[in-house]
This record gives sequence, C-alpha cells and structure tokens, in this order.
Amino acid sequence: MKVLVIGATGYIGAAVVELLTARGHEVTAYVRPAADGARRVPGAARERHGDLADPAALESAIDADVDVVVHAGQLTGDRETDLAVVGVPAAAGRRLVYVSGVWVLGATDGADEDSPARPIPLVAYRDEVERLVLGGGGSVVRPGVVHGKGSGIPALLRDLAAQRGTGVYVSAAGEVPTWTFVHVDDLAELIAAVVERGVPAVYHAVSEEAVPVSGVAEAAARAAGVKETAEPWPLEEAAEALGAGFAEALALSQRVSAARTRAALDWRPSRPGVVADLAEGSYV
Repeated sequence: MKVLVIGATGYIGAAVVELLTARGHEVTAYVRPAADGARRVPGAARERHGDLADPAALESAIDADVDVVVHAGQLTGDRETDLAVVGVPAAAGRRLVYVSGVWVLGATDGADEDSPARPIPLVAYRDEVERLVLGGGGSVVRPGVVHGKGSGIPALLRDLAAQRGTGVYVSAAGEVPTWTFVHVDDLAELIAAVVERGVPAVYHAVSEEAVPVSGVAEAAARAAGVKETAEPWPLEEAAEALGAGFAEALALSQRVSAARTRAALDWRPSRPGVVADLAEGSYV
C-alpha cells in the first residue's frame, strides 16, 4: 500500500514508518523541511513538506496514488485548525488512521472501545476530532502511555528521579494512580494492522491495563541509579513545575481494556512491560 505518514519524525511516527517500510509498503513522510535541505526520513520513499497548521499544504501532499493517511502527529491546540487538518484526508477520498490516546476517556476503572469519551482538559476536544475521523470513514487508535526505546513519559519519570534522588509520581489527594501502557513497537504493529485491514472503528493500543504508577516510579529510580523508592508529588506542586494540564494527566487513574481490538486484528503485544523496560531495558 501507499501510505502518507503525518508526524513521521516523532516518537510514534518514526516507529510506524520503519515498520510499514519493513512490511513492503511505500511510505511518504509528511514533515517540515530540514533547515539544510537534507532528507529528514531516509527510510521513507519520499517526503512531502508542510505544517500541521496548514490544511492546504496537507491537501497538496496527498498524491493521487496515496491509499491511506496515518496521523501520528500532535494536535496544534487550535480547535478549528486541528478539525480542518483531520478533515483533509476524507475530503480527498482517503482513509485516515488517527492516533489519539486513552486520556480522551478521562478517569476510568474499566473502559473499553465502546466507552464514552470524557476527555481531561489537556486533550479537551480530542473526542470531537475522533468523531470527525470516524464520520469520514477513518479509524482511531488510542494508545496507553507509550514506552520503549528510552523515550516517552517514562523517560521523564527517570529524569525526575535523577533530579530528586528518588522515584516520584504525581498524586491527587495522596492516591496512587494506575496507568495503561503499550510499547512503541507493539503500537506500531497495531497501527500497521489497522492500515492493512482495519475498518472505521476505535482500537485500543493497550498491553498493560492498569499498572500502579508507584511501581513505575520505583523502576524509573533504578534506571536513574538513585534510591529505588517512590514518593508522591502533590498535584499542586507538580502543576507549578509541569503545567496544570500535564500534571493533571499524570495524576489520572485509568484501567482500559483492548480485548475487542486484540480479537478483531489478532493483535498480540509481545514486548517487555514498562517496569521491566525501565529497570533493565531501554532506559538504563
């Protein structure tokens, strides 16, 4: 297939480009141009240049032979711009696979692919974006917290541990939240499966449904080489350092199932869990 990947230089997008290329698909990377004019995604068959705040540039990048568009980039934060951008593939007659996230579900202790969206402020209108994608015949992939290759939010936890001398997790009212997780390579495999045989639906990219973040913070401390314990970081203090929206997201407690996704696409995540990855894997 011929696939245009938006956000091809990002954490998730780069893994998707690598896997799609390995599976024999022809990938076009939609990226900002490099300052020196060099290629930014050598593994892609071609590059198209543009900005996520420019729907017209994206429209011109969708060549006549593109079969599917994967949106693995960040939203700009401007509602009208983001809705306009995600509407471009459908208007061009192309299927869109949009990479969203489980934070759109809000606090939950047992959500699945059919659960209603209750987005936290940091992703306030992402449910509206998802509805637009689904209404245009596209598919939505909601990853849990992504880990692997030494990057993502777990890297932040490791760096915080290094700074503070102990593991730390954001806590509201002294509670220990649970997070859902997925390895970036398992996520890329699910996105590739949706590209190849997915239908207009919501898919959950979750390999671990509910991991206590205190244990993750302890593993992050081990990766940082400091005291292997975890201390709560009051939400109010974390908000001053990280911003209110992001701190609230880190204090969010979730349990999210991907049972329907696994059955529909025979998706079988196989990489190490987040605690093992932090303690003895890519973050050490």
